Formats: sequence, C-alpha cells, structure tokens
Amino acid sequence: MSYIDVTYEVYATPWHVQQKLREMNQYPELSFDCETRGVYSKAQRKEAVQFLKKEGTAQEHRQLALLVANNSGLSFPSLVNVTHFIFGISENHSIILIANYPQEEIQIWNWIARYEGMLYIHNTLLDLKLMYHRVRTFPQRYEDTQLLVKSLVNHVNVWKAKVGLKDLMGVYYHPEWALAVDYEPANLKDPKFLMYGAIDGAGTFKLYRNIEEHIKSLL
Repeated sequence: MSYIDVTYEVYATPWHVQQKLREMNQYPELSFDCETRGVYSKAQRKEAVQFLKKEGTAQEHRQLALLVANNSGLSFPSLVNVTHFIFGISENHSIILIANYPQEEIQIWNWIARYEGMLYIHNTLLDLKLMYHRVRTFPQRYEDTQLLVKSLVNHVNVWKAKVGLKDLMGVYYHPEWALAVDYEPANLKDPKFLMYGAIDGAGTFKLYRNIEEHIKSLL
C-alpha cells in the first residue's frame, strides 16, 4: 500500500513564529493539535518517586510528592506546558510552532482566538481545555472531528467504534506513526517527534475531508 508522505516546516524563534502566524491568517481552514509536557522534569519526577518510598513522611509532603511523580502532559492545565502547536494545511503538510517560554505559548493561543478561519480539532476536550485555562476563550470557528465521527459511528462493541485519530487514520500513514515515541524529548526539534506531530496535523485535516465525503454520499 502507498502511504501519504507528510512534510512539515518548523519555527522556533519568537520572530519567526510571529511572522508565520501573520502568514497563516490567509488560510481559510486549518487543522490544529498541540503537544504538551508536565511542568516537572523527568529528574524531579524520579526524585519524587524515591521520596515516596521513604517511611514516616508527613501526609502533606506525600501528597505533594504524588503530584510531582504523576505529573505529565495530561495533568491539570496549570501543571502543563504546551511545547508544540501543530497546524495542518493539507493531508500531507503541517506547520509546527515551538513555544519555548510561557509568554510565547500565550501569544499563540491569542492568535488562535483571533483566527477567523475554520479549525479542525480532534478531541477538543483536551486542547480547548488548555486554551480556556490560558486565555479564557475558545476559537471563533471550529469542528471536533472526534465528536463528528462519534455521531456517525455507533456500535455496541466498543472496539468497533474506536474514534482515536490513529485508529481512524492509521491506514493512510506510515505505521511508525502509531509506534510509541518519547513524548518529552530533550530536544524540542527532535525530527522523529516533529514528524509524529506533523502527521497528527495532516491526519486530522485528512479525516475532516473524509467526513465531508462520507456525509455527501449520504445526501
């Protein structure tokens, strides 16, 4: 089978990010995804795990250590940093913006709030929860591709009604996309991680197109 080859462009300096955001206003539609990591480093989490093994520790200290040990990119928004903003512009190309500092992250969220085009997001419960926590608003126009698929797929056997992005779109892209990756690479420009994110963006864009075609076939 021939898989869709994905390319991407990445911008990491504040100036280049702002320049690209201005250019992206011309796109009438984009898919959107973001990559996150916990605010506590791997070393801090490891230290917290060791701390929890000690006996006789005060309960309040154990609670804090548990919070640190269990910290991840899926933790409560205040305990998460958004490192990569991914915008798919087609089924085979994505734009990736890296936020090195919290203020850069906020600038990108504010751009998303002002963007007048349509955003396609797979699982808004995660991405837009982060957005609302940061800037207290949502995009002007968006569709949740996961919820759209849920409205089309209804089966009593859960395994026949999976709506994860890789479950739905894995057949179009190289199998390596679905393999485990380091979700917290030391290098934010790690090529494998960037390609993983780029396929997320392209795959979401492709999914929306597939949904459109399916709905048209029903009319």
